Amino acid sequence: MLDIAVFDVQFFFEPLFWFQLIGFASMFIGWWANGQKQDCKFIHGNMIASVLTAIHLGLLGSFLGMANQLVNVIRFRLCQSLNSDKDANSSQLNAWLTSPWVMSLIFSTIAISQGLLWAEHWSEWCAVLAAITMSFSLFFLAGSQLRLAMIASNLLNLMLSIYLMSWSGILYQVMAMAILTQGLLREWLDNNTTDNEIAAVK
Repeated sequence: MLDIAVFDVQFFFEPLFWFQLIGFASMFIGWWANGQKQDCKFIHGNMIASVLTAIHLGLLGSFLGMANQLVNVIRFRLCQSLNSDKDANSSQLNAWLTSPWVMSLIFSTIAISQGLLWAEHWSEWCAVLAAITMSFSLFFLAGSQLRLAMIASNLLNLMLSIYLMSWSGILYQVMAMAILTQGLLREWLDNNTTDNEIAAVK
């Protein structure tokens, strides 16, 4: 007979349960975002996931991780705004400020500064490197190249999740890499099939 006493109901009233629950909410939103083919949905979904991840990491005790994710939100938002301005051909910001190089260098400098101020473990420097990777990728890459950069970023952030024992973070990064890899393989197979069909017609 199953002894229900082994299930500690008090666990649901522990702060750690709710900290992890926020992380799992971020995880599901991130999975949805990484499965999107449109870059706008991909960026917007990851922006929302970053907000929840910032709260999650802050509650788990990583101030660097929290600050890094908050900057990540701003980076995603600016990238989205700049893409909208380009589509509308009505950018109101100075050309030098909207330059991808300037924006990438600004966010990379912020990430390095955060590391110098708050990094206490090598895994947190992995998160800094992930932020630098995404700082350049979001402003210079699109499509499959952006998703490849996202795989590299997730792999680096996985180190911090393992160090913090963030189960939602570990699951998110592993599954996000799997989803992104599956999407890239599907895209490659579709392109390869199309090329073969065109070659057959010729």
